[in-house]
Amino acid sequence: MRCETIREALSARIDGEQEPIAAGSADRHLDACADCRSWYRHAESLHQTTTATPAPPVPDLTADILRQLPPNLPLSSVP
Repeated sequence: MRCETIREALSARIDGEQEPIAAGSADRHLDACADCRSWYRHAESLHQTTTATPAPPVPDLTADILRQLPPNLPLSSVP
């Protein structure tokens, strides 16, 4: 099987999508192909690095910020 086909399947696997070929075929190819094993390790690492994670919770500072505004500030001055 061609490396391009295997890498397409592995990319789908990483993304949690349906692989276009049987998973066993891709796994057997990985066992035999050092280039695809290297590509897969790099792709998995890149996916983990770029996957968004939720931001930590932060307190709502709106009231504190509004209290620091000068009194009688016209609303048109507030962006």
